[in-house]
Amino acid sequence: MRATSSNTSEFKPLISLSSETYVILPDGSHARLREFTEWGIRAVLPSAPKLALGDVVEFKLLNEDRVVITASGRALGIVEFALGYEIMLWIVGDTAHWRGFVQRVYPDSDLSPSEASRVPSNRLAVERIVPRLKALASMHARAQVRSLARADAPRLPAVLDPDRGILLEWSPEWATMQAPFEIQVEGPFSTLRFEEDTLSWNGVPNPKSATVTRRRQMRRVSVPSGAKVILYGLGPDEGMELRMHDVSFGGVSAFLEQEYPQLVPGLEVPEIVVTWRGGPGLRFTGQIRHRSKTRNAERIGIQLSRARGDVQQERWTREIETLLYPSTKGYGHDFESIWTLFEESGYFDLSEHKRQTSDFQQLRASFEHSYGRLSNNPELACLAYCESPTRVEATLTGLRMWSRSWLATHLARSPMRPHFANSDSVPLRDIHFHVFERAGANPDLDWIVAFVRDDAPRLSKVLYHDLFLSVPGSCGVPFEAWKFNVYMRGDLPTPGVSQADHAQVGEVLGRMEDIRPSPYLEAHDLLPETFYQEELRAEWEFHGLFRERTMLVATEGRTIVAAAVLEAVEDGLQVYGLLDSARLYELEIGGREHFGSMLVAANEWFYAMGKSSFVCFEENEADQIMRSTGGHSIGRAVTTHLPRNSTPELLERIAELSAPK
Repeated sequence: MRATSSNTSEFKPLISLSSETYVILPDGSHARLREFTEWGIRAVLPSAPKLALGDVVEFKLLNEDRVVITASGRALGIVEFALGYEIMLWIVGDTAHWRGFVQRVYPDSDLSPSEASRVPSNRLAVERIVPRLKALASMHARAQVRSLARADAPRLPAVLDPDRGILLEWSPEWATMQAPFEIQVEGPFSTLRFEEDTLSWNGVPNPKSATVTRRRQMRRVSVPSGAKVILYGLGPDEGMELRMHDVSFGGVSAFLEQEYPQLVPGLEVPEIVVTWRGGPGLRFTGQIRHRSKTRNAERIGIQLSRARGDVQQERWTREIETLLYPSTKGYGHDFESIWTLFEESGYFDLSEHKRQTSDFQQLRASFEHSYGRLSNNPELACLAYCESPTRVEATLTGLRMWSRSWLATHLARSPMRPHFANSDSVPLRDIHFHVFERAGANPDLDWIVAFVRDDAPRLSKVLYHDLFLSVPGSCGVPFEAWKFNVYMRGDLPTPGVSQADHAQVGEVLGRMEDIRPSPYLEAHDLLPETFYQEELRAEWEFHGLFRERTMLVATEGRTIVAAAVLEAVEDGLQVYGLLDSARLYELEIGGREHFGSMLVAANEWFYAMGKSSFVCFEENEADQIMRSTGGHSIGRAVTTHLPRNSTPELLERIAELSAPK
């Protein structure tokens, strides 16, 4: 979203976020600005802030000793780390003034403010260096060591070991190695570089500083022996048969054992056959992405398009999942054990209104039915679980709830597992890699979304609130969830409220750009090009699953003063019923006076959809209206939005958090 202004061209950028810019809090403390977006700010201060989650405070933005704006914000997040605290403030009050200010800061940028305001840095935070190295050591990551004493010193191969640190492979070059040393550790997504004066440690190294370079968006894994890729349509040859090296969701790499000068980066390959394990070949089209020399051979990287046919695509996905996730499963679900995990883990008791496990039993058959159907399409859903010989240890679901968004839900872990913060938590790490890498590999997705209660268990709070919101470009929107039971109420009047026609939908969506941040609008299909969800609905219907959507508007004369977006989905997709939802938007001052009538109209719509209840995501501080209309609160929470291209950063942080202590 870009805030609109009739004279933005008259303004020049006011601040540069690479300069010294601070946030002055009410107690006079100064926090260094880290990110500046249309929805709020993220800042770091050295000591604990004198505010609590949910507090609304007035702050000033100070740039080069000049106050450039004063605004009010709600404390959306307070995260402690080794060197201080990070706070996130969600703008409240005069949001139009704030967004106009953001627009004046970046008047000519094609980037959204959240993208333009990032301060790029490849230096890893000090408090994250050792956890990152422990995580990489637990994976026995490959490394290279080079002596800085000689400019022509070679890089020697090594392995990062959790007990003995860097283990060099034998080489006659050892005799010439002199301190200091540059060490490069290859992680699944990034390369970590640091310098040391010794190669002797008790455990992993502990450098004072380290830099990180992102190398890839998708993790790679070695292929089974005998795996081949055959390229067709590139000349008179019947086919170029190459020995595969590794594979990811995005493509493969292969060795070149002949010259093949025509295989250059950018070359489109009309037909590619991938075969392994003696099975039939899977057919793709693709493109040569890179060509490089290694110590012993030359390799090419090939980006693969979707496999030809849904059956082949599903088989390809399952093959890759088997290699990438040997300890988790995403199909062939043991639903009985998964449901037992929900019961034993306390997942059914997350609401402050305590509910009995029996309250959820009626959804069990629907849960199994829905996810049994979706398991045939990994592009729509991924229910991943990790099991031991006696039980399911952990589970997590990713669901393509909106056209370009992946919703994370149903996180549960066995109470028999050691606490996440005190022990190796490999099952939790593995299910997150499984679910989020599936999202990260899908180019049709832009956002990962999660709902996080303010009083959520520490595990959910750390993962989906603190970690999500600590990644640049992320966004959080606070709300209170209100549950409404659906009744047949007859002909209750709803004056001024009606179902929106096509023109009204377009008008509302255009006006919502001024009241909600762009990540929220994009993630929830609140844009003209995605609102009706034609393609998504067709995919769901193909698998026999129901979903509907509509918009209600409240009008005064010819002016739309409020709107509501209603969504209903197949029973069982979310056991708390959060996906049968209503969201209310006040478009004009006083528009909330129609919220009550809109909720009555929503009741009639959900009744027609065959629903027994729905949840209102109340983002307007309209508690009294919710209560007077028959709703009861099931808790305050935050909807967090993470850019899909930030999944490697998120997974690296999860690996750090779950590394052996």
